[in-house]
Amino acid sequence: MCVEVKRSKVSLKKAQDALKEYEKCGGDEWLDSACFDTQQAIEFLLKGILLSFGIEYERKHDIYYLVELVRKTDLIVTRLDELELLAATLTSWEEGSRYGKGIKTSINTVRRFHNIYSDILQAFLDRQEERLTDL
Repeated sequence: MCVEVKRSKVSLKKAQDALKEYEKCGGDEWLDSACFDTQQAIEFLLKGILLSFGIEYERKHDIYYLVELVRKTDLIVTRLDELELLAATLTSWEEGSRYGKGIKTSINTVRRFHNIYSDILQAFLDRQEERLTDL
């Protein structure tokens, strides 16, 4: 498994932990952190997928752009359309949380992205396993 996918797992764990803190004690800083790390998790995962398929990409944080490149692979992800529809929101979380602008969202929206992440990761892992058995 490539470094980008491993980093995505770390970012997701950080996002989940921040979301738990937000639910427990409040504080927008926890929600901002959860949003930032969620965005990073999905960005790293998409970039890891692209690297594993040998697809080059520009170094930017645009989730829509990365989704369009993932579509060029043979990876079948049922929730890729959903991620594409929400890409602008997720992309805005990177800048909004990093530069202190704050993010207005709900816990359910963050969890929705976590579920999308899990579906994409599982599709990728399944495809990697298939590729190994094809050898």
